[in-house]
Amino acid sequence: MTFSVRLMAAAVGCMTFLVWTGCGSGGDPVDEAAASPEGRSGINVAVMEVVPQPFTHRFSVQGNVETDRNALLTSEFGGRIESVLVREGAQVQAGDALVKVDTDVLDRSMAELQTQLDLAQVVFERQNRLWKQNIGSEIEFLQAKAQLESLERSMSTVNEQKDMAVIRAPFAGVVDRCLAKAGEFAVPGAPLVRIVNLREMKVRAMVSDHYAGRISKGMPAQVIVSGVDTIATKVGRIGQFINPSNRSLEITLPLPEGTSFLPNMYASVWLEDVKLDSAIVLPSSLIQQDIEGKEFVFVAEGSGPTRIAVKQLLEIGLGSGDNLLVERGLSFGQNVISKGGSRIVAGQEVNIIAE
Repeated sequence: MTFSVRLMAAAVGCMTFLVWTGCGSGGDPVDEAAASPEGRSGINVAVMEVVPQPFTHRFSVQGNVETDRNALLTSEFGGRIESVLVREGAQVQAGDALVKVDTDVLDRSMAELQTQLDLAQVVFERQNRLWKQNIGSEIEFLQAKAQLESLERSMSTVNEQKDMAVIRAPFAGVVDRCLAKAGEFAVPGAPLVRIVNLREMKVRAMVSDHYAGRISKGMPAQVIVSGVDTIATKVGRIGQFINPSNRSLEITLPLPEGTSFLPNMYASVWLEDVKLDSAIVLPSSLIQQDIEGKEFVFVAEGSGPTRIAVKQLLEIGLGSGDNLLVERGLSFGQNVISKGGSRIVAGQEVNIIAE
């Protein structure tokens, strides 16, 4: 009995000790407001001052390098190729003979025609002398004159045919390809020689009709051929017709002499439609959207290290790369919050720190 009483007294004492220590009478209460983020004086942010910046907007279209001086010459006169007078890669001038077709048949015809022409010339001269002396009939004089003129025209035609047997360079350039071979038969219309001149080259491009009102003659442009060269030029000609099949407008851009471009190269054309010397430009990463879909940024109003974040609605214009043109909503000298803007709300205090 004595042992049981002592054991119960010890258990009661232990429970009393636990209850007393659990009340926390020996510790200080926790300040939950001071521990929460809202209890701080402000959020640290970085700002950037709005200053005038140049702004350029460009858009890209695809084009093709061309030249009007790229001629594939054919024969107008059928016959055996007598001689090829040039080789591939040769420099030629306008009018130089390139290929000659055999004209033996024409030469024999010209010899026969010359005999008839000589006789007709003698007959006409005699008839003319008699006519001046009022001898002979008028019809004989007219017949002699008509015969002479007819033979002269025939001789002129044969001479033109003989000239057609010689293929000549239409302009100065380089013999890029020579398909003619001596001894083969030249068929009218079949290609024989290609002449290329790279001095007057251009790029022909198709532009969507969406940009039709923004393109003008003389607009700065840049022509890029990957792996070859990049050339600065201007719009030379603007088409006056919208292609109904692809809703595009044709433009041409002249290329300066001495470029490394070749005809039929694929080119990327960048057209510069907007160029401003002073504008408000912001990185696109700073622009936010509210639940109504309106673009805005936070501006730090006030002075000193602690300021107030103010929501500023913007009207955004064109974009160029990672930058956007701000048309309305900001003015020069304002401080836009550049870092930490996603963690604040309008009217909140912010602490300005260095970038």
